[in-house]
Amino acid sequence: MKALIDAELFLYRCAAGAEFEAEWAPNDWTYFCRHGEAQASFQDQVAEFMDQLPNFDAVLVFSEGPSFRHSLWPAYKATRKKYRKPAGYGRLIEWVKTVAPGRGWSIATLPEVEGDDVLGILCDPGDVIVSQDKDMLTLPGLHLREEGLIEVTRRDADMAFYSQALTGDAADNYPGCPKYGPVTARKLLADCDDESDMWFAVRRAYEKAGFDERYAVTQARCARILRPGEYDHERGIPLLWKPPVA
Repeated sequence: MKALIDAELFLYRCAAGAEFEAEWAPNDWTYFCRHGEAQASFQDQVAEFMDQLPNFDAVLVFSEGPSFRHSLWPAYKATRKKYRKPAGYGRLIEWVKTVAPGRGWSIATLPEVEGDDVLGILCDPGDVIVSQDKDMLTLPGLHLREEGLIEVTRRDADMAFYSQALTGDAADNYPGCPKYGPVTARKLLADCDDESDMWFAVRRAYEKAGFDERYAVTQARCARILRPGEYDHERGIPLLWKPPVA
């Protein structure tokens, strides 16, 4: 069984925690990151996870290039360009991939998708997704989070996905349906019996806001964290989410 670890999220946190600012000369300030400290923190973090998941294989998941969402919604994640990553963050990723075999870690990436999608695509029954990202709660199965090991049911995962399809995501820069936040989205979906009902409610909300089904599908595809069976491994391409058939 696999412990699928959201390596980018945790490595970023370790790097940010090891970053400092210094005045090298009067009025000349710069940022620097103590990579040795970040590396030690990351190794401790992974060890902590594996202590909680004995007999699991550690799989560190990373993104690989642009994802399919950029072609669906050109402004996807465009606002993140203005935010600076911790100093030398790219070099830290290279370090992880270099030392992984000697530490018993596997590395997993897939073309045209984000690390979040890789977590979902590779998650077989009995595997555990290790992340703090709220988007991971759109994936059914076992999750190790700060509160401990939890199981997300298929219904809860679908509810989270369709709620996200309505609300959009400011951090990822896709808008969703106007006037829908987490509370109003959950309220709309609360009485839905199954996934078909959820999609009907989402589509109707977009139509009432003046958008067509194609627009609603695009927003849902931006929100969809891919699940097992939603990736063509032979061709190395994602299989886009399609609305459920009633």
